[in-house]
Amino acid sequence: MNESKSASKRLDIYSFEMIIALALITLHDFLLSNFVSLPVALHRSTLVVLSSTDKVATSLEYLVPIVSFIVLLILWLTRRNVWERHVAMIYLGWVTLRMVLKIGLVIFIVSSRPQIGVGVLLKDTLVLWVVNLVLFGVWYWIIDGGGPRARRDGLTKRYDFAFPQQALPMTGWEGWHVGFWDYVFLGFSSNTQFGLGDTQVLSARAKFLLMLQITMSMAVIVFMASIAITLLR
Repeated sequence: MNESKSASKRLDIYSFEMIIALALITLHDFLLSNFVSLPVALHRSTLVVLSSTDKVATSLEYLVPIVSFIVLLILWLTRRNVWERHVAMIYLGWVTLRMVLKIGLVIFIVSSRPQIGVGVLLKDTLVLWVVNLVLFGVWYWIIDGGGPRARRDGLTKRYDFAFPQQALPMTGWEGWHVGFWDYVFLGFSSNTQFGLGDTQVLSARAKFLLMLQITMSMAVIVFMASIAITLLR
């Protein structure tokens, strides 16, 4: 009886952590300038064909996060834990798509007509870089071995990453379980050194996500930061 109660509490903690992690990723919109806003960019475009796209993008920018968090809260309260991970992955896909579009938008506009202030560009560059590492850290946390709940309950049949503490016997690390911040560290490592160091990438989906993160990180660091530094001079 006590074990079932503790398991129930643990499920609630995992669900709450997932909602908090997704909320942190969503907050980056408030830190970015309007210059990086896709609806604003479409609204300023001279192409008439994009006018309807502007309205759709504006609606989705607010509607998707609200609907996603309402669904997650309902699943959390009703303890339908099986569906939480799927909803979280769909929302992560949405945020990832928006990040790709935002980075591409900044590169296109700045390279074609660099009229933005250097301070604003540096701030947007830093925000996009930080969000990129957290975003993919959450991705790795959710997909590895079927998610945090499956890993903790011993239901994992195949891992997506191989941490050295799992692969090698180390004194003092017996019974070690990978946690959320370990995946954030993976996101930081791939953002800075374009690789995961001593952690091995095993599955094809993890390799695809890693390639996408490195590409986005290179675009932010190499292109956007270099333009900002050039403007400073």
